Amino acid sequence: MNETRTLAHWAANLKIEDVPEQVRDYAKRFILDNYGCQIAGATLPWSQTYYDVMKATRSGSHATVSYFGDKMSPDDAAFLNSTFNHANETDDTHLKSPTHPGGIAVPAATAMAEYAKATGEKLLLAVIVAYEIQIRISWACSPYLIYRGHHPPVGVGPFGAAAAGAVLMGLDAETTLNALAIAGSHSAGLIEYTKTGGSVKRIHSAIPTAAGVRAAMFAKAGITGPHSILEGEKGFCKVFAVDYDLNRLTDGLGTLYHTLDNALKPYSCCHLIHAAFDALDKLRDKETFDPEQVESILVYTNSEQILSHIGSIIEPEDILGAQFSLPFSLAMRLHHGGRGVNGGNGFWDYPKVDVKNPVLVNTARKVKCLVPSNSEWKAVDKGAGIEVILKDGRHLKEIVAYSKGLPENPMSVAEVEEKFHSLVDPILPKGRPQQIIDAVAEVEKIQDISELVQLLVVPPTKRFAAV
Repeated sequence: MNETRTLAHWAANLKIEDVPEQVRDYAKRFILDNYGCQIAGATLPWSQTYYDVMKATRSGSHATVSYFGDKMSPDDAAFLNSTFNHANETDDTHLKSPTHPGGIAVPAATAMAEYAKATGEKLLLAVIVAYEIQIRISWACSPYLIYRGHHPPVGVGPFGAAAAGAVLMGLDAETTLNALAIAGSHSAGLIEYTKTGGSVKRIHSAIPTAAGVRAAMFAKAGITGPHSILEGEKGFCKVFAVDYDLNRLTDGLGTLYHTLDNALKPYSCCHLIHAAFDALDKLRDKETFDPEQVESILVYTNSEQILSHIGSIIEPEDILGAQFSLPFSLAMRLHHGGRGVNGGNGFWDYPKVDVKNPVLVNTARKVKCLVPSNSEWKAVDKGAGIEVILKDGRHLKEIVAYSKGLPENPMSVAEVEEKFHSLVDPILPKGRPQQIIDAVAEVEKIQDISELVQLLVVPPTKRFAAV
């Protein structure tokens, strides 16, 4: 027992020099990637709707809203930046849990770093702590949290954001414990959107981000909470997951970093679909065929739960539905004909797609998702197989055990920067993307975090109408 207290003590006492260099390097990649998601995500219509509401009803002067440059309270700025971050299914994923830690950790840490006038080194440390705590909680409840219908980022995110705020405000272990305890009362999130769509999922990282930031500020002010919020009889793990493993909360804490298991997303849709894209790419590198030659496509995936998550929507009603539809997304890729980041499932592809396009819908109807008997893909962090049956009778098969971006098949620094450029080059002034890349690469040297934050703001003359 006392797992919550153990996590709080670790977060309050961790020093950047205690963190392995590899973890620091990965955290910088995640920060850069999530900044790219924020800048691009702010251009989307649903993001700008949330921005308009917040701008009309909120005030403050402590933290900056990315892209727009408004000053708001740290929780409100973090809410909007997280909304932008998660706006188009492009932010990172810890697939083993599964959860999306970056869209919560990075906006929360950045807003609180600006509020607390912290250094870049403290920002980096807060991001690392926020990732690790979110991932460990989600992993402790995996896979039952998502199987029961909870969306893990909304459930575990408040804890990560609270931990980031605690680090940046320099809270001691007891106050950090209260921050986590308060954060637990904000846990929420349901995945009914995978069945019938809806745009509220776009703020499923923003809700916990703002909640965690507030929890840290409340704890600093003296508010307290139940110190067994994770492990208790009425705590998070038992209430939300029912089946769980408390050992995963603290095993190897301080030496084993689950942050290294985190994955970047080269494609802007549910990560569980990505392995099928990679398999299709590999197949088309070996064999030449057109969409019109396809009779049917079978996609073999890991489990009935995953199949339900990405295989139940065939004809989406909206963009979010397309991003959680393996059949429709695969049809987009097949007709686009490209490969990799530029294969037709990128950030700018989904906002422009016509979900009622009869050609895409017809191809999507040819895709069948299923769980094979005696499957070799039994773990949630493994990939998929694809079988393309052509009208000439050929059966083309390909297996991808780990999709691009997973720790077993990671994106290189160059690939991360390529994705970042693909996100922000259409938006930022010339030369600005490289400035951000350089600043994040040496974030520990930044003394005034506002210098970094201002690089994320787009001049009014460069802003364009929502995509």
